[in-house]
Amino acid sequence: MPGTVLLLAAAPLGRGRLVDAAGVLPVLAAVAPAVLSGTGTANVIELADPLEPQAVLTRLRAAAASPGPLTVYVTGQLQLDRRQHQPHLALARTTPATVRYTALPWHWIREELRLRSAADTTLLVDLHADAEAWRYVTGRGLDSGRNTAVYGRIAPAAGRRGLAEPAYMKTVATLLRSGHRPPLYALHQQAVGRIPQETQGNLLLADAGGYAGSALPASPASPTTF
Repeated sequence: MPGTVLLLAAAPLGRGRLVDAAGVLPVLAAVAPAVLSGTGTANVIELADPLEPQAVLTRLRAAAASPGPLTVYVTGQLQLDRRQHQPHLALARTTPATVRYTALPWHWIREELRLRSAADTTLLVDLHADAEAWRYVTGRGLDSGRNTAVYGRIAPAAGRRGLAEPAYMKTVATLLRSGHRPPLYALHQQAVGRIPQETQGNLLLADAGGYAGSALPASPASPTTF
């Protein structure tokens, strides 16, 4: 059965941007759709710096309704809304004051995927969190639902060092360009092992289905050979 792949890269335009999220899309686009999906054939949906959360929701809902395996690659930044203090994926027009209206609530992703099986539903994430969102995820994790396998990393904002690079997702894409998609846990371990400095002190996510996150940031990763 054909698979479905959703490539979502989003970050605010202007001073609020923490990461060059869309910079990863050309690298991912160079990977064969079947390898991105881990299936014989696959349909790929690409969203680069989308403006409207409802538009993202529409594409996510359509992808989630597909009968075959679904892999969602998410690159971007996390922020909390000021009213309910819930994590959101910032979009192109998001500012700290408008998160609730212009960003994608993370629980929308969880809800759209909740009726699927973790056996064929995967989130691969490379996220950077501002200071408030970082305190949230290191204390409470990032709930992506019990029926979704989640792999990736959440990093704190780089501060004044300029835009961060989505190093984890670029490394995943580079590994996949070999033409082979290993089991997801092995892919995750290989990616982290190649960039130990970039993932030091990050929150590393590796959950085959359930609540993704840990109470404390992960310790520095040691290079792993497969």
